[in-house]
Amino acid sequence: MRITSRVRAVAAAGGLVAALVLTGCFAEVLPKPDATPTPPADETAAGGPLVGDPSLLAGEEECVAAADNEPWYPTIAAFEVHDSERTHLYDCASFLGATTDSNAVFAYSSPDVYVTPYNIVGRGPDELYIYGGGYGDDPTASGSFVSRVEPGSLREVWRRVLINTHVTGEWNYPGVLNAMAEDDLIVVYGYRIARIDPDDGTVIASATLPTGDSEPGDTAYNGYDAFPDGTIIAKTVNRQPGCTEQGFSAFLQCPDPSSAPASVLVAIDPSTLEVIDQVTLPEMMGGRVTTTVYDGTNMIYLPGATKLYRYTFADGTLSADESWGPVSYLKDGQTAASAMAVIGDQVVGMTNGGAPTSTPMSVFSVSQADSTQVGNLQPFADSDSDNSFIPSMVSVDPDNGRVYVMDAGAAMIGAVDVGEGTLDLAWTADQRTLSFTTLVGPPDQRILIGTHIPVKTFKGLQDYTTEEVVWRDADSGDELARSSVFPKMTTGILVTPGYGGLQYFLAADGHIISLQVVPAAD
Repeated sequence: MRITSRVRAVAAAGGLVAALVLTGCFAEVLPKPDATPTPPADETAAGGPLVGDPSLLAGEEECVAAADNEPWYPTIAAFEVHDSERTHLYDCASFLGATTDSNAVFAYSSPDVYVTPYNIVGRGPDELYIYGGGYGDDPTASGSFVSRVEPGSLREVWRRVLINTHVTGEWNYPGVLNAMAEDDLIVVYGYRIARIDPDDGTVIASATLPTGDSEPGDTAYNGYDAFPDGTIIAKTVNRQPGCTEQGFSAFLQCPDPSSAPASVLVAIDPSTLEVIDQVTLPEMMGGRVTTTVYDGTNMIYLPGATKLYRYTFADGTLSADESWGPVSYLKDGQTAASAMAVIGDQVVGMTNGGAPTSTPMSVFSVSQADSTQVGNLQPFADSDSDNSFIPSMVSVDPDNGRVYVMDAGAAMIGAVDVGEGTLDLAWTADQRTLSFTTLVGPPDQRILIGTHIPVKTFKGLQDYTTEEVVWRDADSGDELARSSVFPKMTTGILVTPGYGGLQYFLAADGHIISLQVVPAAD
């Protein structure tokens, strides 16, 4: 794939093309409507709404109540990737299929449309909420909204429209919705934050957030994380001043994306939504914020264009941690990482999210105790691919010391075992995805869920419109189930687990698709 000069400029300025959440030069492609669409075979087979296995609900509720996942609501999926350390590990979620025999997949598509659905969170078996409207690349996306969705039928209960960017002229770029332990929903969108009543969608409180040297209308907070006490940590991404391109296209079509001002990092009081402290970062950083508590200290990890950074938050103050890094993490020819994840005493990530490159992707690890201890492995170096590109982030399994990686260029997915400064390849499989992966189930029965884009060449990623879901045994990599072909998933997200063994696929055409895997009939 030819990389334009604009993409090169963006990558050089901080890997902003797709580390900015996902999926870079492919983000603006949307499915073309079909006048007479044929339902996927999995949906035809289901013939109606899915309920999973209701007998599992009590055990799942007990599991999440006992989990140590503060400050997020005790439920299967309250935070966009389950926990503040961004593991993507939903160990209380169930898999209903067989692990030693063949399976069948059933699907159900919502009758209501949620324009550019971005993430889905729950507050128990009876409450589902969607954040959408933030993909300004789609002209039908007029600004962020939050909707409550009825489980099973997937019909809309209420919708709270937060802004119309067609009217305000602001940059429409995805924020995120999460469910905090104190019972309310908190959403960031543009340079704003709001608390929403989950019962009726009332905006209980709202605030504007600092934008630093960037104009407010050119600024977006691309998600947030939080410490166990509830303190919210968030940062900005910025559009080139004077540019009017919307969504991810701002990083592709603006004349000079590299001229966007540096990001701002903020700490926010979760009760009042007031900014506790703020700092300007060394550069414009596209990857999401990751937080953890290590050795009793609140740590914040951020990937830059060529270096990894750590900040601390103590006594109400954000500070660059001069005892750790910055860590150089790229091999020659590689492009920037997206967000990092925490696995035990180490932080991990993978490269080549900034732009496509011919240099194979690396998964890397850095000790939280000693930033000079760096591991690096190129798991797909033998794939013979001319391209490497993976704007999403790793998934991690701290219990089993394993990291799950993928590369849309190599069209492969794999597992890497993490030791003290060592990285060892466990398995690889053919699968082409640009999106996050998901882990569900207990430590000895992990299931890895990811999408597959059914194109034969890397060039095909420029205009793909369909996607499949694949379930694998996380230990061996063996495929357990594969869905029908669906309209492509919204970029920058993951297949999200729900109660009773269901999963949710958010299609870019605005439909929520619930999924249920069961053993195949004899």
